[in-house]
Amino acid sequence: MKQKIRLTAQLKSRDTTAVIMGDMIIALLPLCVMAFYYYGLRAALLMVTAAAVSYAADMLGYVIRGKMPNPKDLSSIVTGLIVVLMMPASVPYFIVVLACLFAILVLKHPFGGLGNNPFNPAAGGFAFVAISFPQSVFTYPTPFSQLELVGSVSAPLVESTAFTLKLGGLPAHDPVQMLLGNYPGPMGATNIVVILTCLLFLLYRKNIDWRIPLGFVAACAACALLFPRIGGSPRYSVIYELFSGTLLFGAVFVVTEPVTGPKTVPGRWAYSILSGVVTMFFRYYGGFEQGLVFAVLIMNALSNVLDREMGRLVAYGRRRLHGDS
Repeated sequence: MKQKIRLTAQLKSRDTTAVIMGDMIIALLPLCVMAFYYYGLRAALLMVTAAAVSYAADMLGYVIRGKMPNPKDLSSIVTGLIVVLMMPASVPYFIVVLACLFAILVLKHPFGGLGNNPFNPAAGGFAFVAISFPQSVFTYPTPFSQLELVGSVSAPLVESTAFTLKLGGLPAHDPVQMLLGNYPGPMGATNIVVILTCLLFLLYRKNIDWRIPLGFVAACAACALLFPRIGGSPRYSVIYELFSGTLLFGAVFVVTEPVTGPKTVPGRWAYSILSGVVTMFFRYYGGFEQGLVFAVLIMNALSNVLDREMGRLVAYGRRRLHGDS
């Protein structure tokens, strides 16, 4: 209960929220730089568009609700950057705009704004356009391709490593290349080294609970090890599953979102592990190779249940340990 009260107080404090969201933006900036490095000005303009549209929609949401706009609320910029970094650099601008508008005006403000949304806005915004425009969202240009700043992209687009795994194939990209992000994929979610550095920064700043990314990644790795999609090579199955798509990016920036997750330690352990299992289920059997956002939205709906039931389970275990009936 103390954790829940403390979190609520933080989210209602404008200054504290600005610091937390400022840290999140700082953590996302290296990934933005890498997206610009690999894909040039189009990637930069997509990121600026996402941040600007999300912020403007957020201020509009305050007005629609009859509230005074809070310019210090940078959470919308974080949402916009997370959404766009999970997309290819070739994605049309209108898809980014739709995703950001859906995230802010459908999944955030109708529920009371910052600190009250039951579903992760970034996950919901991405899921909305993924279902609506899968061909544009799940095909990717090769790094260093010449991409037009506006309009349609003429560069060849290919499926991701996650799609190759879904088909039962062996990805052609070396794990070292994947560590450095030098392969086709979401423009901000492929460089594993940078993502892990961002994780360390957020842990140092105490913006996220270490249990959630640990439990999530461990569950995903266990599923990949026990049910490998690469024949005869469980070790490579784990490497390629973890390194492909938005899995590690989501482990750091999506699954860890505090508002929509459980507030107790046992609840967070259960939430993180189940999120990993459901993510892998979507990857194996879902219609798209990227199942993380759908898994997160399902688990958001169960976060309060997990808090309650895990609390009961812990209390029952303590009673049994002490011999109480």
